[in-house]
Amino acid sequence: MKVIGITGGIGSGKSLVADIMIMKYNAYLINTDMIAKEQMMPDGISYPGIVEYFGEEILNKDGTIDANKLADIVFKDKEKLLKLNSLTHPNVLTEVKRIIAGMREGKKTPYCIIETALMIESGYDFVCDEVWYVYSSADTRRGRLKQYRSYDDKKIDAIFESQSKEEDFFKRYSKVIYNDSDIHNLEVQIDRLLND
Repeated sequence: MKVIGITGGIGSGKSLVADIMIMKYNAYLINTDMIAKEQMMPDGISYPGIVEYFGEEILNKDGTIDANKLADIVFKDKEKLLKLNSLTHPNVLTEVKRIIAGMREGKKTPYCIIETALMIESGYDFVCDEVWYVYSSADTRRGRLKQYRSYDDKKIDAIFESQSKEEDFFKRYSKVIYNDSDIHNLEVQIDRLLND
């Protein structure tokens, strides 16, 4: 089984690449966002540290963490974002390693994929056999985020600022998928990467 990391900035099309891998190649997706969200629930491993650091004002009435309030705080303050990452990434990485070990043992799929915008920051690339960088221009990504997520420019700017820059991805990962065209073009590039 090969472990493939799929990364790129928000709105680049990582999920679409992951969907193609699942549908066409029977890949198993490890969704790091879902793991992080589960671990931030009141009974989750990351919850106590986050509440202790950010305070109870980030909580909903039912005691769950208000993701929007937390996002507003960390996207405006790089130091707080780094702190949140330090409270969550190691726990997620431990779970990712556990899942990969189980998948290798089960031998049920040829590919296991990890999709995340924070490949560099999280250290997930160290558990991958290879990493694919999904590239889309900033203008294309901005258009998608406005169209599909109804984000405004201010929110998009804050997210862009908080994530790794294009040059960081290009420096670190040589396998690049260009997603400024159509789905057929994506499939051709994926086929090529898998057959290299």
